[in-house]
Parts: sequence; structure tokens; C-alpha cells
Amino acid sequence: MNFLIQTINGQIVHDFAFELLQSIPFCRIWRKENIQFCLKEGTDFKDITDPDKYIPVGDVEFVSEYLKAFYPHAEKALRPLNVPECLFPFAGRKICNVYWREDFEPMKGIKDIFSKDMDTIKSPFNGIHCDVPTYYESKDFQHKQVSEVIDILSEWRVIVFQGTIQHIGNYSGEPLVFPDAETIRQMVDVYEKSGDAPVAYTLDVAVTKDTKTVVIECHRFFSCGLYGFNDVLKLPYMFSQTWFEIKQNIKP
Repeated sequence: MNFLIQTINGQIVHDFAFELLQSIPFCRIWRKENIQFCLKEGTDFKDITDPDKYIPVGDVEFVSEYLKAFYPHAEKALRPLNVPECLFPFAGRKICNVYWREDFEPMKGIKDIFSKDMDTIKSPFNGIHCDVPTYYESKDFQHKQVSEVIDILSEWRVIVFQGTIQHIGNYSGEPLVFPDAETIRQMVDVYEKSGDAPVAYTLDVAVTKDTKTVVIECHRFFSCGLYGFNDVLKLPYMFSQTWFEIKQNIKP
């Protein structure tokens, strides 16, 4: 494994990059793995002559530009997972994927909606829309996942690798308002059985004011905060297997 790790202004700024660097000596010793790395500033990859040699690790733009430069056939692997349809029963709110105007019908009558792009990860246009009738009449609703806005007490990141929960960490709200463990297990089980779950991914969940544990979104295991996860003997393999899956475009 050879990682190409992003720097910004010459510094390691992402927690996942820092933890990956910390894990490399351990894997070299305990797994006898020949892991190498080099640091890369910016997203100009013209100096890369052997792209198969590297596993890019950085923010969304860094990884996306590397994929687009060398593996354009796999670009659709960059599409956000959002809430997978198989997990809609765990949403705890009205939710739907909108491709055509009629798909938006379940959301009519709701005061506020949260919209997420279905084509672009971390789209700057993701967010709450308060004027639902106007939003419905515009073309902006197309290729969006829209959901009802709910009251949330705390949010948690669940990290999953090869179908097994590895870690859970609070990233927003009350740190002592814990999600329900069995509900999280059910979410992971349903996603895995759907056949669409990536080899490694994050599952974000929330606890609502009525104490329900609901799904917020999923994300492939790249460019995502770890919130305390630092399993030094697994991190390199989670990044490498995710990258192999992405560039081979194995999962839709």
C-alpha cells in the first residue's frame, strides 16, 4: 500500500490523515505490511505517472479530482449515499428521492424540508428550505433527496467495516443522549443484506426529542471525520479497500 496524503499549506489538517499516519508504523511492525506514503499539496496530479501506485487520502475535492483524472469511468462512485432507500424505514420522518415532480408529492403540506443533492457529495446547495411550495415549483427539486425537518438532541457517527460496527462517536448535540444500540445494529444488518453497502462506510444517526434513533446519512469511508476512531491495525485496510472498490466501480 502506498498512500498519497493531502497537505494544506504544508500541514496535515484532517483527523483521518493524521490517524492514518499514526497507524503506518504499527502495521509495519505487527502486520509486517510494507506501507509507504508521500505528501501532496493541491489537486494538480500531472506529476503522477503511475496512478495505480497510490491511494489518495484527503478531502472530497482531493479524492474526487484524483479519480476524475485517472479513473473517469468510475465517477459515479462519487455520488453521495445519503440515506439508502433500504434505510428509509429508520428515517423517523418523511423522506423521498425526487427525480420527477410526482416523486415530491409525499412532501407536500410539510412546512420545512431538508434537501440533499443525489449527484454531488457535500453540495453547497444542501440545506433547509422553508418555502416548500416555491421549491416544489422550481426545477431545483430534481435529483434531490428531501426529508422532513425534525428536532434532534444528538448526532453520532457509526463506522462500519466489512459489515461489522467498529466505532461510534458523538459529533453534535448532547454527548450523554445516547442512541439505541439495537436500532443501529438493525440498520447495519439491513444495509448489508441489501447488497449495496460499501466495504467500509460511516452511518450517521441521531436521537430525536422523542428519544427515537434515526438515520441521518451514510458515506463511503473517505474524506470523513473519525470522531475518535483510531484502530491502527484496520485504518490502512479500510482506506485501501474503499479506494479499490471506488475505482473499480464495484458498488452502484
